[in-house]
Order: sequence, then C-alpha cells, then structure tokens
Amino acid sequence: MLNRSLLKKYCLFLSLLLALALLPGGVSAQLQQTNRIEMPTHELTNEQFDVFSLGEDGALMVVRRSNYLGNRDEDWIFTKYDTTLQAIWTQRYSMDIRYIPVMSYQNAYYAYWLFAEPDTDHFLFMQVDLERGNIDIHRGNLLANVNVNQFKVIGSKALVAGYYRNRPVVIVHSFFDHTTRVLPGLFERNMEINNVDINEVDGLINVITYAIVKKECLFTIKTYNYEGKLLKNTVLKHPDYSLISGQIVPLNPDDSYLIGNYSDGCTPFSQGLYVTHIEDNVPEVPQFIEFSELQNFFNFMKPKRRQRVLDRIGKRKSMGKENKFRYRLLVHNLIQLENEIVLVAEVYYPNYKTNSPATFNGMSRQYMRSMDGYRYTHAIVCGFDRNGNFLWDNCITIKDLTSYELQEMVQLTPIDDYFVLAYPQVLKGIEYILAGFQDSLGGQIGPESNFRDLWREEALRYQKLMAQTSTWDIGQKMSLIIN
Repeated sequence: MLNRSLLKKYCLFLSLLLALALLPGGVSAQLQQTNRIEMPTHELTNEQFDVFSLGEDGALMVVRRSNYLGNRDEDWIFTKYDTTLQAIWTQRYSMDIRYIPVMSYQNAYYAYWLFAEPDTDHFLFMQVDLERGNIDIHRGNLLANVNVNQFKVIGSKALVAGYYRNRPVVIVHSFFDHTTRVLPGLFERNMEINNVDINEVDGLINVITYAIVKKECLFTIKTYNYEGKLLKNTVLKHPDYSLISGQIVPLNPDDSYLIGNYSDGCTPFSQGLYVTHIEDNVPEVPQFIEFSELQNFFNFMKPKRRQRVLDRIGKRKSMGKENKFRYRLLVHNLIQLENEIVLVAEVYYPNYKTNSPATFNGMSRQYMRSMDGYRYTHAIVCGFDRNGNFLWDNCITIKDLTSYELQEMVQLTPIDDYFVLAYPQVLKGIEYILAGFQDSLGGQIGPESNFRDLWREEALRYQKLMAQTSTWDIGQKMSLIIN
C-alpha cells in the first residue's frame, strides 16, 4: 500500500513531470529527466503550488501555505529558479487572511496578483519583481461584489474588468497616486466584455465588446488612452456573419489586425476564423476561414468518420450550399513572435447529465438535465504572418478531458523553430508515470497496490492546478512539433 505522506511528498514533482510527459500520441520522442525538485510537505498545513514559466530566465514557483487549525495569515513563498533548477532567490510574504486571491497577471518584468476582501470594496495588488524578487503591495477601494473576469496591468495602472450589477465595467487603479476610475461608455445593459487588450508601446487600452441590438450583433472596439479617455469607437459588423471574439495585433497607433472566430448569426457556435485589417478606425472586409478550409481541423475524428464528414462537406459545396458547424471555441491569447502570430483554440461542449425523476404521491415527474462541466475534444493551432495571411494549421486530439470550469487546458510554448504542447491528463496516465518511480518510492508500487484510490483525490485537484501551470522549457523533454 502506498504511504499517504510519501504520496503527498511527490505530488508537486509528478505534476510538473506530467505536464511535460503526457502528450497526444503519434509523435516519437523520449523524456529525459535532467533535474528535479522535491518539496517536502508539512503536517497540519494546507499547501498549494503554482509554477509560472519565465522562458529563458527559468521559472517562478509559488507556494501558498496555511494552517488547518486557527485563523492565521497565509504564507506566500516565491522562489525563482534558473533553467538548471537552481534557486536564484526566495521571498516570503504573509497575506492578511481576510483577502482571497482572484487573478494573476504576468509580463516580462513583473508578476501581479489581485486580491479581494469579500463583501467589501477593498482590493489588494501584489507586485513581484521577477529580476530581484522585491515585493510591493498596493491597496485600493474599487467596487464591492464585482464579478472579475479579467485582470491586466499597463505601466503603473491595473485594469480590472468584470460585471457590476449585471453590467460590464472596467476599473483602472493607479499604483502611483492610488486613484481609481471607471472607463466610460461600458456600463450598459445587453453588453458583454469580450476582451481587454493593452498596447504598452503606444499606451493604449482596447476594450472589445459584444452586444445584440435590435437582433443585430455589434462587435465594437473601444480605444482609450493611458489616462482612460475614450479616443475612438470601431464597430465591426457583417451582413452574413457575426464576430464572436477578437484580439488585436497592433502595427502602429492607427493600424492593426483583428484575429478571432465568427459565427453564422448571433450564436456562440463557431463557423471558423477570421482576420481583418483596421486602419484609421475603418475596418476592411474580414477574411473568413471556414473550418473546412483548415487542412487538419477534423483530424481528431477516427479515419472513417472523418472521411464521411469531408465527403458530406464536399457534396454540399458542389451543390452550392453553405456548411453549418456547431463548434464552441475557447480562444487563447495570441502568441506573437517576430515573424508569426499563432492562435490556439480549444474545442469543447457543455456536458449534461440526466437526474433521476422525483416521485410524489406515486406520480413520477419528468427527468431533469443539469450541467455537468465541459468536455474538450481537440485543440487547433493556426499560424499567420505579420500581415495577417493564414499560413498553416494543425489539430491535437484531447481524449477524456473534462473540467467543471471552462478554462484553458492546453499549453503551447514556442521554442526556437518549433512548439512544445502539453495538456493535463492525470488519471489516465498516472499508473504509467508512477511505475517509473519504483525505486524512488521504495518499491511500494505493485499489482496489488491500491494507489489508484489514494491518488484519485489528489489527481483531481492537480487536474485543475495543472491547467494553470505553464509548460517549462527546461532541458530535454517530450515535444509535439506542429509546424
């Protein structure tokens, strides 16, 4: 039987390894362990681990530690490692237990965490210098009970986007003078915030909104300067299609590209991808790329089914009929390289379960369906050049991956002229991974071991944790070459 304390000792190490090792099949590669970190756990403490990739600078490990007993503050321990996993610096901060973490944000120089005190307007911002490890704390009063869904930082100002009383709002808080303001033109009914995009070079804030007005879908880019003044509104609409999401690729203050996915009518179901050029506040006609035009989009299907689908698509096109797709996409932030823009999107669908009918006075009521998380089927990766021209695509099958929260599960990291892709699949692969640690675990794993039961709770917790763990580009690793 696997010792539970030994099990906890290796949880962090295994979670990092799984993110690198459990990749979709079809690619021949070898995983070689170069260095490893063992984090001994502490009795009577609740611990959570997060790892943030710093690219060629290594990685940042964040350990949150609190006592099961009592109401003492929570310790946050930050350690930066270089690419050989040697510790460069460690910093500790004792966080007031009244505050809970909401979101984090990272740029090239700093990592930020947003905290909120529930049922109050008190917020706290933690800023960690990635070079030296210095920690700065900024406090502010924003809006009580804001449902936050985006958090970013531009210069010395934090942007907190979400919904207040069921209306969209973007709050700007200055770390310099501790002032807070709300961006104008957003607090309206029937409007949703699609994305908050920052242009640090030109000091611009772009808030992309989506609204249905008189059965017409309006996709709007509201551009603000660094001080929060509304500079321009750019409205994008098409007679046949509706834009669902969009991300801006700036060329200069008045020239940019918008890349995202689109639908047929005002629905959340994607028909494909689009690229449009916007110059002097005037958008050009978008270039629409239907899913059937992607070379590998349907590769997640079994060969016979894929061929039937492709034959049906070809037949409809030959008859002059338009194909209708019903795919939901979770689009990641664009990866912008020197000569290329990479879009990653995960295809998912809501998972429902049927509850048993209730019986009253011998009469059976109808069956009820309830939401049971999200199931992911595959991920697509598409490359564009800096002029917005579509270059290539690939598809990665995701097997048996579900989540009760809609969140990014696939991670893509560019390294030199290829990409490393990883996604968490703990429960399916844990037996294989553990078998490789026979010696490390004292030979306690055998056919009669009940480690599956012991690991199930931990694995489910790390399934969610790994969704927030960046792929480490450290040493030699299993990789999936997609271009």
